[in-house]
Amino acid sequence: MSGETFYEGLMRRQAETYNYKGKLIIRADEVKWHTSPQGRNAVVVDASTGMEARSFGTIITEIAPGGQSGLHEHTFEAAAYVLEGRGREIVGDQTFDWAVGDTFYLPPNVKHRHINLDPDKPARILQIEAWPLTIALGISRLDQFEPAGAAPAELYK
Repeated sequence: MSGETFYEGLMRRQAETYNYKGKLIIRADEVKWHTSPQGRNAVVVDASTGMEARSFGTIITEIAPGGQSGLHEHTFEAAAYVLEGRGREIVGDQTFDWAVGDTFYLPPNVKHRHINLDPDKPARILQIEAWPLTIALGISRLDQFEPAGAAPAELYK
């Protein structure tokens, strides 16, 4: 605003951050699925959906029967909650199996992939990720090393 001092402008801009104008709920019929190098995903909490959380976003990842997400790493941390199915996670040099109700952590800057161990049913995981915060800080990066697809047989050992 013209005529306001730096301090007044700073206080006004700070106060505006307390006035959330985004969506408070995303209805099931509003969730839109898309395919990317990561596989099939639905972004739920993100500015693109109108639910504008500033420090985290959420995405549902569906892994096809016998499939895997793309191998990737990112500068933000994430936690994943298993909604459906059973699978295996490769995080850096560690591997562990997961099932419905499990929660696992994905540290920043570590290559990882999600693998569906069920040959007949899809697996779904809800991921809570800090990409909005790292974007705001100017440090967000996602590197894709391999695309999603069928999991090689040796990953089931």
